Amino acid sequence: MRFFSTLLASFLGTLIGLGLLVFFGLIFVFALASSAEQAPSVRPGTVVVAELSGLVPERVSGDPVAQAFGGEPALGLHDLTRALRMAAADDRVDGLWLQFGDVQASWADLQTLRREIQAVRSAGKRVIASSDLYYMSEDELFLASAADSVLLDPESMFEFNGFALQVAFFADLFDDLGINPQTVQAGRFKSANEPFTRRDLSEENREQLAAMAQDIHATFVSAIAEGRGLSEADVDGLLQEGTIMTARQALDAGLIDGLAFPPQMAEAFGEDPRRISMKRYARSSATAAGIPAGRDGVVAVVHAQGTIMPGGDGGLAGGGAAMIGSETFAAAMTQAREDDDVDAVVVRINSPGGFAPAADAMRHAIERTLEEKPVVVSMGSLAASGGYWMAAPADTIVAEPLTITGSIGVFSLFLDVSGLLEDRLGITIDEVKTAPGADMMSGVRPLRPAEREALQASTDQTYQRFLEVVSEGRGMTTAEVDAVGQGRVWTGMDAQELGLVDVLGGLETALDLAAERASLGAGTYRVMELPRQKTFVERLSASMEARIQGPNVTSVLPQPLRSVVEALQAVASTPSRGVQARLPFELLLR
Repeated sequence: MRFFSTLLASFLGTLIGLGLLVFFGLIFVFALASSAEQAPSVRPGTVVVAELSGLVPERVSGDPVAQAFGGEPALGLHDLTRALRMAAADDRVDGLWLQFGDVQASWADLQTLRREIQAVRSAGKRVIASSDLYYMSEDELFLASAADSVLLDPESMFEFNGFALQVAFFADLFDDLGINPQTVQAGRFKSANEPFTRRDLSEENREQLAAMAQDIHATFVSAIAEGRGLSEADVDGLLQEGTIMTARQALDAGLIDGLAFPPQMAEAFGEDPRRISMKRYARSSATAAGIPAGRDGVVAVVHAQGTIMPGGDGGLAGGGAAMIGSETFAAAMTQAREDDDVDAVVVRINSPGGFAPAADAMRHAIERTLEEKPVVVSMGSLAASGGYWMAAPADTIVAEPLTITGSIGVFSLFLDVSGLLEDRLGITIDEVKTAPGADMMSGVRPLRPAEREALQASTDQTYQRFLEVVSEGRGMTTAEVDAVGQGRVWTGMDAQELGLVDVLGGLETALDLAAERASLGAGTYRVMELPRQKTFVERLSASMEARIQGPNVTSVLPQPLRSVVEALQAVASTPSRGVQARLPFELLLR
């Protein structure tokens, strides 16, 4: 009997092994075939069809296996902007058809895309915008308003009801669970601890959120008024009514140009126009589109995306949020600095901050590179707290008008779970120790007054260092930095007025500024991106390792709770739960 069970186990093991071998063999063949796909042939009179739906990441790996099996979008923000720039310059392209479907992008990224769409239209190409989901929201209209015409299916719905910034609070939940947050902070506006200690917004937090929401509102109203030929008062009046319109009501209000079915929309480009998807068009070369290839120099773009953590290897922090390790970033900066072919460096930051010492190590890597080559910072969706800390020394800081930045402040947080253990779960803790404070950070008792004072002093010291870093980098006094610091978050447009940002614009603006500082002319340089992105197989391996270490329970939680749990995991995973320079809250924009 044992012989047959052993034989069956061997047979099943062989089948599984063969199955895995065939599976990975098919992946390899698929990847090989996809990578061998030739650049498309673009004929005169072509219309580029851009299907803009779902998440718009900063960058994608371009790994065909990741796109086919890992759910990675075909194009990231940089791919889209490059393709739109090509379409504007390409004499073979007559038009651009924007097809929206629940676009998920930050307002800073939306501004980048809208600027490129406007450039296509300014180049004399016809631009039409529509929606594939029979629904259009404000962020999609923000992009669509740069088009010549906005067309919707007659039965589509149209959201036009303003903006709300929401923060979730968990103090009551923590009370019920017997969890006592132990928090200190430096900066009146540094409200990272509020979700765990309060039930509503503090006055300081409400003030900064209201200012941010008003900047988004004003930017949106101005763009829609300009794009749709309406007055700002009329656009604002429609928003104040707070309605969900039908497509016909949106047409009557002048927000769209017409009602049509997809075949009729295509007729806006003429009878039976040649079409090519944006995904395929992006594979064509810039030189074929009429953009000269740069040959005179190289500008390196070093990406810093995600929560700032100590150590190496960018990947996932906590429950799944992106992270950038300080050692990985420093290695990329060293590679750019020591490469004789690289003339200048752009640091592209998309980070809410993180562990303060790691942010300082990344700042040092930038300063070290500045000794030899120009360094320009390009801020994406957000470059706040630790993200601003590392940016401060750069020659020039570039941000989009709605980039979230600033948050010059720090906090410390750990959780006393003694109530949860003893009162809710019936678990008691006993101990021996060699000093009274040996269990200070154990999480099984609250801080004593002297311990809280020591933690506050450490946090204040880190804040003072933050002020000094910004003061040295921006040519301001520490008092001036403190006045615009205190943990307050600013939009890029406000940050420029306050001296925290130099120039408003996107990555292309930063690239041209870096090239200019290196005495390279516009369009004469190549771009090299660092660090290298992981392939699908590498990410799959890391994901499997993470699953072995522990399941990602946050994936089943609703978004408000998931965001806070992931933030807690990121805080808790830093050494000694140290001082954090991190964005003070998770924002939900409605």
